[in-house]
Amino acid sequence: MMEKSVVMAVYNGEKYIIEQLTSIYNQSIPVQEVWICDDQSSDSTVAIVKEFIKSHHLEKNWTIIQNEKNIGYANNFMKALQYSTKELIFFCDQDDIWKKDRVQKMEKVMEEHTNVNVLGSEFTPFCAEKHARRVPEWELKQMKQDGSLEPVEFIDSNIFIGAQGCTMCVRKSFVDKILPYWHEDWAYDEFLWKLALCEQSLYMLHESTLKRREHASNTSLQKMHKISTRVKFLEDLYASHKGTIQYAKACGCSSRQLDLLEKNKKATRLRIELFTKKKIWNTIPLALFYLNCYHKKRAILRELVMAIRG
Repeated sequence: MMEKSVVMAVYNGEKYIIEQLTSIYNQSIPVQEVWICDDQSSDSTVAIVKEFIKSHHLEKNWTIIQNEKNIGYANNFMKALQYSTKELIFFCDQDDIWKKDRVQKMEKVMEEHTNVNVLGSEFTPFCAEKHARRVPEWELKQMKQDGSLEPVEFIDSNIFIGAQGCTMCVRKSFVDKILPYWHEDWAYDEFLWKLALCEQSLYMLHESTLKRREHASNTSLQKMHKISTRVKFLEDLYASHKGTIQYAKACGCSSRQLDLLEKNKKATRLRIELFTKKKIWNTIPLALFYLNCYHKKRAILRELVMAIRG
């Protein structure tokens, strides 16, 4: 049996966090440590977590850390990740509910398949609020829910992250190896996904291991209707492509794979210039040569309209 950590980034999660903590505590096999990083919550999140730890006598294994300042979702998760000391690390959002055998099933895969460094799973969405942001239909249609284990191929469509970070587990040995390639604001799930893809050690378990709560404040379902928000996303994406290319070269990826990453980096630069330099004509090469560099092809028209409107 492998020793296991859970890392959780929290912020103003008082409404649902007890259910998540309880689902971790009630796993069919125990985890050896839980690290919770609070990003300057203004509600009672910290007090709730501390009381849960105290009432369940978990002081030796569960720890909550309060950040001195708000560092943002991506950086907060990476901070929590770096506290972990166990050989298998599970990621956890503050508002979901783990199925009772989540840890057991995913650990079994990691024990039996030593070539897997990053393992994602499927999930079961449930609506918690009337005006909740919903998981997109295209994402739900990709789920097989047949219990199979599938390697994620290094192809153009898989450059985009294809698993929710909250479903992932990762080997600490892999985290230690790739950590020097991480940069500030690079979301942990995309970071792990892309670098494991380079090593061909990225796999999906086609089985639901948690219940994913849909609600109005869900970070992963936020839209990018403002130009400033989209530019920040694209700038972070560009930086992530650069970091991925560095790692891809270090681990001996093929010229075809490197060309694919370079193509995505160039497409992202053209998209940034569309907004920041008003290069409306960038849409022409993007439409002709870089459509596969979009997660959803309709984004090219949406971004053109946004850039024209200013």
